[in-house]
Amino acid sequence: MSRDQASKIQILSAKHKGLLWEVNAMLDSFASLEAVQEMIERKFGEKLSTTAVQTYKQKHWKVEKDRIRDQKAHLKAIAEIIGEDGLSAGVNALLWQALQTLTPTQLIALKKVVNDDKKVELMKKQFALFAQEHRQKMKERRSAQEGKGNVEIVEDFEAAQRMVEQAKEIFGIGRTAIAPPRQQLLGSAEQSQSPAAGS
Repeated sequence: MSRDQASKIQILSAKHKGLLWEVNAMLDSFASLEAVQEMIERKFGEKLSTTAVQTYKQKHWKVEKDRIRDQKAHLKAIAEIIGEDGLSAGVNALLWQALQTLTPTQLIALKKVVNDDKKVELMKKQFALFAQEHRQKMKERRSAQEGKGNVEIVEDFEAAQRMVEQAKEIFGIGRTAIAPPRQQLLGSAEQSQSPAAGS
């Protein structure tokens, strides 16, 4: 893009990182030209006229928005014509075409990324399941202990340790021994025999 075609805001964006992003975000949220002008002066120390902001909005921001809107409408029309199965087939064809240009090293790296994503997704599901099981066990323990006096409930350390070990295995983190915390259940009988209770 030549300097004549570029707006002042685009020229300044080469000097100030993030300026275009800030301007576009404000225009997306329907900010006034004056508000955009004030933000540029306040954050980037550059004085621009509202005409410069208007020029950028009309010749660049609006053009890009219109292009994206037209592209979405075009894709929606294609989807309605060929249906969901046709879209899936088209995506798979493009993916296959792209895969043929990759080197064996790149293909192996892609496979690793896909496998890692699957492992992370599986780990999230496992954590959700373990958390649900753990909450259910704790709920059952609380309800069982309600009628038995003041008993301190200790969390299931073994279940927690299994969860940690599975996470380490999935992410390939070295295993380290974890010492269980001291566990002590104080029921009403033990409290009465303690030295504090006798004095």
